[in-house]
Amino acid sequence: MLLFSFLALISEASQVIEIRLKMLASGQATSDEMILMVREKVEAMEFARRTMLEGGDPALVVANYRKIIAQNVRRLTQAPTA
Repeated sequence: MLLFSFLALISEASQVIEIRLKMLASGQATSDEMILMVREKVEAMEFARRTMLEGGDPALVVANYRKIIAQNVRRLTQAPTA
């Protein structure tokens, strides 16, 4: 199960990378989005570190990353509101 989740994580993360690269290339990326991206990565890394140091399940770490990525896909693909 962990292997499937990890492979799904890789696929889902590549989708967010593609969306963000397109935003950067088209000039649609905002500094707020870039700051959010860095903050999410730091928070996810801290969760992973804490979970593993406490002897937690690596599946929890992967699930947390997948949750963050799913939120990013939803946010980044929403049509802008007028």
